[in-house]
Amino acid sequence: MKILDFLKDNTGHYSSTRLFKLLVAFSATIDWQHAIWTVGIWSPKIEVLTFTAAVLGISIWQKNIESKK
Repeated sequence: MKILDFLKDNTGHYSSTRLFKLLVAFSATIDWQHAIWTVGIWSPKIEVLTFTAAVLGISIWQKNIESKK
């Protein structure tokens, strides 16, 4: 699977939501790995967890909106 194919939605158009979710997931993974390698334990702030959960939850909300159209 190519990365550009992953970023396309069901209609074949590029999805900015998928790109945003991918960037947030990469950022969270990099933050986690940085904490593990430097401090030894990862204790994320509640703001980071809330933001990550909200971004990943956007797709559920978006699919409900798109299915009603």
